[in-house]
Amino acid sequence: MALVTLLVAAMIASTYQQSALAVLSGNLLAEFGMTRSQLGLTFTAASLVGAFASPFIGVFADESSRSVLGGLFVVAALGTLIAAAAPSYSFLLVATLFGGLAIGAANPVTNRIVSERISLARRGLALGLKQSGPPMSTFLAGLLLPGLALLLGWRLAMATGALLAIAGLAATVVLTPTSVRLGADRPKSTPLPRDVRSAVRWLNAIGFGIAMGNGALLAFLPLYAQEGVGLSPTGAGLVASVLGMCGVAGRITWGTLGNRFRRPSTALIIIAGIAILAALSIGISATVGPATLWLGAVLAGVSSQAWHAVAWLVILDRVGTHGVGKASGVMQTGSSIGFAIGPVAAGSLIDATDSYWAAWGPLAVLFAVVMGMTIWFRQQSARRRRMVEPEAVGATRDE
Repeated sequence: MALVTLLVAAMIASTYQQSALAVLSGNLLAEFGMTRSQLGLTFTAASLVGAFASPFIGVFADESSRSVLGGLFVVAALGTLIAAAAPSYSFLLVATLFGGLAIGAANPVTNRIVSERISLARRGLALGLKQSGPPMSTFLAGLLLPGLALLLGWRLAMATGALLAIAGLAATVVLTPTSVRLGADRPKSTPLPRDVRSAVRWLNAIGFGIAMGNGALLAFLPLYAQEGVGLSPTGAGLVASVLGMCGVAGRITWGTLGNRFRRPSTALIIIAGIAILAALSIGISATVGPATLWLGAVLAGVSSQAWHAVAWLVILDRVGTHGVGKASGVMQTGSSIGFAIGPVAAGSLIDATDSYWAAWGPLAVLFAVVMGMTIWFRQQSARRRRMVEPEAVGATRDE
């Protein structure tokens, strides 16, 4: 349990900076005179760094998971502290580059540790708990930061996020020598088999769309709650907390259920369908009222925010231990690029039209495309299963 807790902390630390930027977005716009598209660009910068760094970090994670885990906490703390002290928007962008390195390291190293240290029977639950970290960061930021910003100012409120990363670094030093096998004698990262590469490509493409939507939601849901629906900053923070809390519950639940589906792609199809309803519910809340905003936050939390809990389970089951870091790094690239595009695209659409519906409407369409891709993925998987020999079918999991 201590090891899983450490992995959860790593996932929280890697994404906390972006959650804090979203929750404190009103303060940032006032402090630096930013546009909404510039706010979106801070998320884009971090995600692009994570996208390009993740495959390389993944290979290193297969060789030295302890070093990568410690490094993750270091860059997460630095990024948060630089953001808190930033004298200008340019420095804020520099801070997000450090945050991007933490994002790029998070899934490769934590997936590697789960693969080598957690039994198959408990792997789904462990992944669900581990993947609850990112929405947990949204929950914590939304719950704590508005009040801390009023009490201490937004800079000190932002800086408190570094405390978790520092604690995680200390725990890495204490726990990993006995909890994670390290050393030169460990098998090295191996080339990915052809069928695994195919699964990774498909999940990369689908994850790209999911992450695009998640990026837009994380970046603009709190600001939309204030500007579009009329909630107070505290109320907007609570909306973000609901999104995060439901994301935590969704990831744990879907991670646990993922192994129970005969074909895990079924879970991904259901998740995409719920995400469509979430985007529509959020979009109409400016007209209908706050109730549909809260409903949309709940639906988004248990759907798009939870998608990766099932996707990473598929990857771990398909790859095996020795190539998990590499496969996770490759797949993380697609998700990070999608997350990079989502906020800046949504911000540009909102600025150009002066309407948040210009972001939420296309988001519903995007999730519908994701659902169609997932159905196609399932069909292609079933076709490949029918083509293999019966004994191979019995030994192979569906993507």
